[in-house]
Amino acid sequence: MDRVRFGRALGYGARHAAKTLLQAADAATTPSPSRPSGTGGASAPAVGQSPSQPQAARVAERVVQTQRTVAGAKKHAGKLGRSVWTPLARFSSVVWLQVTGLFFALLAMFLGQGAWKERAAMHLPLASHEGTKFWTLAVAFAAFAYFAISNFVRAYRRDRA
Repeated sequence: MDRVRFGRALGYGARHAAKTLLQAADAATTPSPSRPSGTGGASAPAVGQSPSQPQAARVAERVVQTQRTVAGAKKHAGKLGRSVWTPLARFSSVVWLQVTGLFFALLAMFLGQGAWKERAAMHLPLASHEGTKFWTLAVAFAAFAYFAISNFVRAYRRDRA
């Protein structure tokens, strides 16, 4: 993943988080529209109600509003996690494939260098020490070269997906 795509994804996640926090703050500070504006200490309790019942109703309303705000924040936090962690996970997997591909390429290079030094033993019988050494180095070189190439191809494909 290139820097531009990673920066855009990270910027989107930051903007989404800021909007979520602003919405939660607005929801916490705005008065409930279902509460009449005339309720306060000046009105007398209705007949048959104790003075603590309107206060208990306000407290219960605040609890419900807080629970809704928390539920909304959790929902948006999940979206934030997906918008930030998904591109980061893809980017880190591409980098990991490239690092391991480089490691395999270095091993293949050294094995190829050793096989090149022993190339004169290619025509010797396999039972000889030099012949066995050459063919072992050649097979190990081929295996590690395959691993290196396949890791870079997988990283390229994952980055383009």
